[in-house]
Amino acid sequence: MSRGRRLTETERLSIAEERSQGVAAGDLATRYGVSLKSVYNAANHAADRQTANGSRPKVIGVRVSPKELQRFDAALARYGVLHRSDALRCLILAADDILRPDEGMTDELRNLSAALNRVGNNVNQVARRLNEAKLKGERLPYTPASHAEIRDLAVLVFDMADQIQEMFRARRRQLNLEVTKALAGLARLQAEQVVEHGAE
Repeated sequence: MSRGRRLTETERLSIAEERSQGVAAGDLATRYGVSLKSVYNAANHAADRQTANGSRPKVIGVRVSPKELQRFDAALARYGVLHRSDALRCLILAADDILRPDEGMTDELRNLSAALNRVGNNVNQVARRLNEAKLKGERLPYTPASHAEIRDLAVLVFDMADQIQEMFRARRRQLNLEVTKALAGLARLQAEQVVEHGAE
């Protein structure tokens, strides 16, 4: 048989069952006339071939630039992941954790926005009084209180910039933890397969 032939669904399920019972991947590859990679793919993904209601799995695709793909592969390499499709499957399964909104960050941004609106309204009032006085040819009413409002706005803007930067850093750390958790088992499994393949 050709080493490049396609396995049937029944063969894939049989391979997965035999691998779970400890049959060597090399023996299965020889018996079914396929590559070791085909055996590993069948074993790794058999559980995903059918959902609880028996429907067929869906194939999805996405277009990316060569640079985006290079960055993705580099990221997978840092996690020790060998196959894009395995990584994408893990990330899809972990999407609920990875993509869950950060409610704490949302609340903090809402509070910062409210504070900015309050101070911004005060500064708008100062600007309006100055503009009206200028149009009437009157002395500009820029008081110490006006100066304090402008200073408060500047302080708030700089504080907000620092707080937002720290929130995004914290969010990134959390996302890195979720991605690491999602891909950790896959990297271990692939490392075991590489060792097993070398021993056969």
